[in-house]
Amino acid sequence: MPLLIHLISAVTWGGGERYALDVCRHFRSRGWRVLAFTRDSRAVDAPFEAEGVRPRHIPLRGYADWISPMRLASMLRSGRRETTVIHVHKYKDAFTALLARRLSRRKDVKVVLTRHLVKPASKSILSRCIYRSLDAQIFVSALARDRYLSTWQGVRPPFPLSRIHTLHNSLLIEQPPYAPPPVKGPRIVLFLGRLSPEKGVETLIEALPALRGRRARARICGTGQADYVDSLKRLASNLGVMDLIDWKGYVTRTDTVISSCHVAVLPSVAEESFGLANIEIMAGGRLQICTASGAQPEYLTDGRNAVFITPGDSKALSDKLISLLEDDAETPAIISMGRQAYEDYASTLAWPRFAARLESIYAGEDTREDKL
Repeated sequence: MPLLIHLISAVTWGGGERYALDVCRHFRSRGWRVLAFTRDSRAVDAPFEAEGVRPRHIPLRGYADWISPMRLASMLRSGRRETTVIHVHKYKDAFTALLARRLSRRKDVKVVLTRHLVKPASKSILSRCIYRSLDAQIFVSALARDRYLSTWQGVRPPFPLSRIHTLHNSLLIEQPPYAPPPVKGPRIVLFLGRLSPEKGVETLIEALPALRGRRARARICGTGQADYVDSLKRLASNLGVMDLIDWKGYVTRTDTVISSCHVAVLPSVAEESFGLANIEIMAGGRLQICTASGAQPEYLTDGRNAVFITPGDSKALSDKLISLLEDDAETPAIISMGRQAYEDYASTLAWPRFAARLESIYAGEDTREDKL
């Protein structure tokens, strides 16, 4: 029975942690033995426990932490000699996994890293050693991959390019049949995701005054640092739009909130390495107004399955919302682009395609040539 081990050193829940949980769930359903090691954070542990994956706890504190690799090595030595993959999401956790492999004398153990950030590679000696030792590096977008490889522009990187893979994220969900937006009730504008400055929620709030009197409401689903959420509510109060916003907090059934909305707004002002919320909206068959601040153009096309705006441009956002929502509830743009998004997710981003490619990477059989 193959063994998959995930090291998750984050103490808050986000896209990378959901990615790890979905991968664990999938491979467990495929008959793999699955273990997750975390830092004893309830925010991370609870979703894993809810899915029947009880995390084990080790410090996972980076390069100066010797306890974590020693505990992992002990487990690897004492366990069965089975196909083993350690999947990590940060280079400091890759160091822990690689050192555990060395201490255990288990050269057969594969260490795979998924890169969720848009950052150049480090040129330090330790980093170069880690890059060389990894069996595979998976980048969630071409943007993330190219920014990493830009460190060696014009020169050969210190590892084989065959170990570099670009694999867009997916979601372990059952995509429901397409259904158009509701006909009755107010027009619902949805924000879904983490409430943090880089997500640009201020842009949505600043666009809302123009929607007053137009039978529209905003629904903000997500959580964040208390001080930041308070600042968003102060902004809404100062603009006189608190009565137009439903603050839903964290939602467990994102499919329900997506199906009840007419259009989603994801106005990120940061350089997104991918965007799980973007593809959740696609899977739900809704049009989204978003920025092209990162990797979004790799799977979204302006005027086909999304509408792009400039980051921070609340006037452009309000104009787009008015033009889309003021039409009849059967507005062609909302329905046609929402349905196209639904079909594009199903054909290019759905889980079976993602999982098959990931499994081939784990097995060292991935021969697909990405454009480098």
